[in-house]
Amino acid sequence: MLTVVKRTEQELADWLATEVGFLSALGSYQDAELKLEPYQLEFLSTPARYRCVEKARQVGYSWLFAAEAVARAHLREAHTAVFVSFNLADSKEKVAYCQQLHEELPLAYQKKRVVDSKLEIAFQSNGMSKRISRIISNPSKAPRGKKGDIYLDELAHYSNDREVYQGSTALILRAQGQLTVCSSPLGRRGAFWEIARQELRPYPAYWRQRVPWWLCSFFCTDVKRAVKEAPDMPTEARVAAFGTKGIRDQLASLVVDEFQQEFEVLYSDEAMSYYPYELILPCTSDDLMMADDFATFGEVKGRLVAGFDVGRRRDRSELAVFEEVAGRKLCRMLRSYDRVPFASQAAELRQLLDLLPVARLSIDQSGLGMQLAEDLRRDYPQVVPESFTTESKELWATDFKILLQRHEVVLPRDRDLVSQIHSIKKHVTPAGRAMFDAERDARGHSDRYWAVALACRKERGFSPGALPEIGVRVLE
Repeated sequence: MLTVVKRTEQELADWLATEVGFLSALGSYQDAELKLEPYQLEFLSTPARYRCVEKARQVGYSWLFAAEAVARAHLREAHTAVFVSFNLADSKEKVAYCQQLHEELPLAYQKKRVVDSKLEIAFQSNGMSKRISRIISNPSKAPRGKKGDIYLDELAHYSNDREVYQGSTALILRAQGQLTVCSSPLGRRGAFWEIARQELRPYPAYWRQRVPWWLCSFFCTDVKRAVKEAPDMPTEARVAAFGTKGIRDQLASLVVDEFQQEFEVLYSDEAMSYYPYELILPCTSDDLMMADDFATFGEVKGRLVAGFDVGRRRDRSELAVFEEVAGRKLCRMLRSYDRVPFASQAAELRQLLDLLPVARLSIDQSGLGMQLAEDLRRDYPQVVPESFTTESKELWATDFKILLQRHEVVLPRDRDLVSQIHSIKKHVTPAGRAMFDAERDARGHSDRYWAVALACRKERGFSPGALPEIGVRVLE
């Protein structure tokens, strides 16, 4: 609870006219009094025109941007705030935050809401002027023509990060607004890394803030002590010393370098990945018609291909379905099977093949998947059992990289999928063989990536001299 003592009425009025004062005195969220973290108070208090925030995931900045925008929309006669987010879902979430914050303000302080949609909210001034304050939210595109405060949230994750940044810088000048670039790291690349780290050239106009997990009371058991001690400790030691169960679970679920990038604001080495982010991100989109169920899959205009990676005891099984349209492979469905019995997985795949015109289902026949692949192949000629060998994995990894390079595959804008693809590393053995794999973590062994690679593999036909196989399905 924030306790503020003001000596005079004017001091109190001046404090209420600030974002910190307005939110602390009048704000609530989900019927609870607002409790702002020290780093959030510091962010709201800086007058800098340019703000750069390097932060861990889930430390409250998307919500904070919404809170600041709502406060300014009520404190100023006519104010414009523009959010730019990684994807459409994040864009809608910020407006939902704004709607909730506005609804919980005391009625005497609420402005009338005159626009209320999933991507925009606007308030009319209570004064004679009836001027309008607007809050607009966009998924990763430059906010051209909209002057005011600009928030580029998760800038490092945009496929068009430079375009968005360049289109945003001039918009704060005439409106005397602020430009905020904020993100968790995504490798040593891109506009955000250059601004935040300044390794290529200085960006002296920016006020800077760095927020690892141990500054957040949701993740840290003793923030005051962690501020002094945690920076000099190894990752495992500081998580053990200061981490809540939530952050300990995150460390157990990720390999260390991924945890450090997601929660400790460290930048991974791009040289180790076979698929750099610059290759993956341009092939992601919010506009895909992703299906949740086979029965409600929707219209199929092209050729359907699918890949199924069979999970081992510790891994999930993963299904990926793509539609080939005009020379491009469009992702239509991704589905995980976590500790689902093999009989249920088989039933699901049979439903897929019965309901949808799948031209090819490539299925992992290694280990536990052998019986599943044999049974499905016997009944469905379009099922292709695949062996996970060093040679085949190199072929599939190369096929998928070529698709990315040619922009002939379109993936959903999903952080976990992007992370799995980026985690694939190429190693060359002393014998000269190329090995493609990722470190195992609690989510598995990049199983979703392998399902995608199976679905998207190039169909080469039969090897020279090999006899063709004819699949026959007997209908009784």
